[in-house]
Amino acid sequence: MADMRQDKIPVAEQEPLVRAKNFDEVTLGYSIEKAVREARRCLNCKARPCMNGCPVGVRIPEFIEKVAEGDLESAYAIIKTTNSLPAVCGRVCPQENQ
Repeated sequence: MADMRQDKIPVAEQEPLVRAKNFDEVTLGYSIEKAVREARRCLNCKARPCMNGCPVGVRIPEFIEKVAEGDLESAYAIIKTTNSLPAVCGRVCPQENQ
């Protein structure tokens, strides 16, 4: 069930002064605990606007459910069924605007 009380958890990033001096990833991602908390915010909408906006057809509600359960391997397997380059999509998909 969705936890509608929680605000979106911001993704950790390198500090600007640090990242100005290296070529490492700026976005550091979520810890497993934060990923699970963020996934539990999913409302499981019947209209599934997240899937309608996904050009590669990732089964987003299914993989979010697995993340919410803490089952990251199954979540990854679900993504890989429709998307052979998830790391690339993660860089170009404007999911933060959806």
